[in-house]
Amino acid sequence: MAPQERFSMRRIVEDLIRVDGVIGSLLVGKDGLVVASTLLDEEDAEILGAMSAAVFGEIDKATRRLGVGHLVDSIIDAKDGSILLLEAKELILVVITQRTVNLGLVKMEMRRAAKRISEAVPI
Repeated sequence: MAPQERFSMRRIVEDLIRVDGVIGSLLVGKDGLVVASTLLDEEDAEILGAMSAAVFGEIDKATRRLGVGHLVDSIIDAKDGSILLLEAKELILVVITQRTVNLGLVKMEMRRAAKRISEAVPI
């Protein structure tokens, strides 16, 4: 990915953390490699990127096998928050939220971000 594209992707994930209740966001390839991240700890970003790609891939296989088509998005709920995954071209947009977040608003902003990603990534 060219430096200008990386800068553009970084900006997209930074815009997502402006949503009240969003505490982190990243963009990963389906191979688990981090393209852009707002997480301060690079190791956390790498671990979350790898986990997100693996989970997304496995759920996608299951949904296809069950006949409901390819996976578009997923929400992983935890005790104190959620991790949202959304396909964005050949990438996965990942957002970490607090429990009190408006998930509908976050999903709407993620769809907007995915559209921006599609416009920024060639092909």
